[in-house]
Order: sequence, then structure tokens, then C-alpha cells
Amino acid sequence: MQFHTTSGIFRLCDWIYRLAYLNILAFIFTIIGGIIAGIFPAITAMFAINKKWIDREDDFVVWKEYWGAYKQYFIQSNIIGSFVLLSGIALYIDFSLVQNFSGFIYYVILSSSATVFILGIVVLLYVFGLLVSAKRKIYQQIKAAIQIGTLFPLQTFWMLMTIWSFLFVCLVIPGLSFLFLGSGLSFIAMYFTQLAFKRMKKYQIKEPIRIQPIEERGVLHGK
Repeated sequence: MQFHTTSGIFRLCDWIYRLAYLNILAFIFTIIGGIIAGIFPAITAMFAINKKWIDREDDFVVWKEYWGAYKQYFIQSNIIGSFVLLSGIALYIDFSLVQNFSGFIYYVILSSSATVFILGIVVLLYVFGLLVSAKRKIYQQIKAAIQIGTLFPLQTFWMLMTIWSFLFVCLVIPGLSFLFLGSGLSFIAMYFTQLAFKRMKKYQIKEPIRIQPIEERGVLHGK
């Protein structure tokens, strides 16, 4: 019995190997960076490698490309990661303190905090994929993440549900987390980020915020 490199079984095994290898690399480079300073560059490097694989670029040495991306995005990814962490801490404190209020002020603070929380989730979903896709300043990366996430709400919803489902599977089968948690999550996020770029190209949108009313109606409804 012969196996062809184009067969479904071979491709499945190839992707299992790729994602497991990438996850192990991320773990090693997180340790090398001292965990705190290494985790966000390691995550960003996973996005960079997954982007190449999604774009069908296979002719490269994975660990060399990973190391290059790790160094290239080390500072930017740590700044973005610090922003995400500080925002999360601020929101946690905010949600804790809001319990001390009542009436109209309670609902104002709660609704504003919930809005910031949702926008923070959107940024987290897209920002690392955008970081390895285009050269922008950090605040522009965050702005672009919010714009794309709100421009394609149905896609963002399915992206979140796919990630949630994957996390549930990893919770049910803990062994999968060691081999695929980081690489799997980054692959899902990068895939949807690339899909957003394709949809923007389809609708001829140069910037997420610059769209015509007719085109906007079609995009927002997933047409």
C-alpha cells in the first residue's frame, strides 16, 4: 500500500506534526525569554509561522524562521502584551469596584466596562495576526484589530466560538494542551485574520473604516 503526499491522511499527519513541533518551540522560547518577557514574542512567532503555512509557504526551516520572528517582534509583542495584561487588570478592578455603586451610576460604569471588555477580546483575537501581516505602529495595530473585528461581526463571532470549542476539547483531553494549545489557537486566529484580509480585498476595502454604505451593508450581514 502506497501513501501519496497529497492524500488526506498524509496531510492530516503532516499538520499534526507541524502544530506539535510549533507548540514545543513556543514552550522552549518562552522559557528562554524568562517566561514573562518570552511568552508574547513566542506567541507572535507562532502566528508568523502559521501565516506562512496558511499562505502555502513550505520551503523554509521552521526553527530558523521562528527564531527570526521571535527576535523581530520581541519588543512590539511585549508592548502589546503588556497593554493587554494591564487592561485586563484594570477591568478586573473596575468590575470589582462597580459592586459598591448602585442606581444609574452602577449601570453606566457596568455598561462602559462591558464595552471595553468586548473590545479587548476583539483586540486579543486579531492583534497578533495583524502584527505579523503588516508593518504599523502599535496603536495602529490595536485600532485595526478593533476595526476589522467590528466590520466582520459574524466572522468574529465564529472565530470566538471556534476558539472556545478548541479550548473545550483541550480541557476534556488535557494531553492535547501540551502538544497543540498554543499552536492550535494561533492557527485558528491567524486563519480568520487572513480570511478577513481576503474579504476586505473582495469588497475592495483598503482600510477597514473606509467603506461605502452599500458595501458596508453586505459585509456586515456576511454576504
